Amino acid sequence: MRRTLLALGGIFMLQGFAYPALAEDKWLDPQDAIAQLWSGRAPVGQGAQWPVNQCNQWDALPADIQAASTNTDSGLVIPSVDVNRAVLTNGLQQMAKSLLAYDLSTMEAGHFYPPADIDGPFILDPKFWQDAARSPHGNTLDHLPVLDTSGFNNELHMTQVLKTQNRAEVMNTLNATPGMTNSQRWNYYAARFAKVGQDTIPLTGYVEFTQMEDQWDNQYSFAAADGRIVYDYINNKVYFTPAHYKQWKQADFKPDDTPAYGCTPEGTCCDPFFQITQQAATQ
Repeated sequence: MRRTLLALGGIFMLQGFAYPALAEDKWLDPQDAIAQLWSGRAPVGQGAQWPVNQCNQWDALPADIQAASTNTDSGLVIPSVDVNRAVLTNGLQQMAKSLLAYDLSTMEAGHFYPPADIDGPFILDPKFWQDAARSPHGNTLDHLPVLDTSGFNNELHMTQVLKTQNRAEVMNTLNATPGMTNSQRWNYYAARFAKVGQDTIPLTGYVEFTQMEDQWDNQYSFAAADGRIVYDYINNKVYFTPAHYKQWKQADFKPDDTPAYGCTPEGTCCDPFFQITQQAATQ
């Protein structure tokens, strides 16, 4: 018993001095993640006014729920969850807060990476974002709003500079290049990594990030495989799917495995995404 107590004491000391405190709550799997996020949807305390079977019925939603949600051309409605809600994992919360604090309009060099001074389990240095950043998001099923990308001008010279660089080099080059907005920088990034296998992803104003979770405080073991942030680099909006872009069933929150991110039977699923927002302090 004495040896066991000493071992436990050693674990507590390691946690106290080396690692962040372990999370009290976890998402057990994508179905549980969806259910928890849905439970935290805005407006807080008015869930009875938005039953899950109305996630594809925008016109049936009261005005205050519409104001806190997003309609899409797919007919599916995106609920929002405040970034400070406890239903979010620590890693997702920190990433979302950093992106929501990001300045897309700055043209000064040295400010391409999202803000680092955000509390959470990670050091948000350039390498963190280089590891998290993925391809552009094509939005082929209109599960996100359609954005106006006509304001971008990807010049040939910069495209040529970036085309042989890896992800870290591209992001560092964009960070060091003045004279363009961060929105334009992300559009160059999206163009550079638009080729995925045999497919060329259209530039829609969205870029994807992997949901990062700290190994000592891992609230979602499916994060690396299924957790994806999709960032609107035109309007500075953050969307999240815990089930790798799959729609989910109204009946039980289970991700639908229909190929090509469809839904079977049609009309029984909800939008894959939740918008992570900075809402009123009361939320």
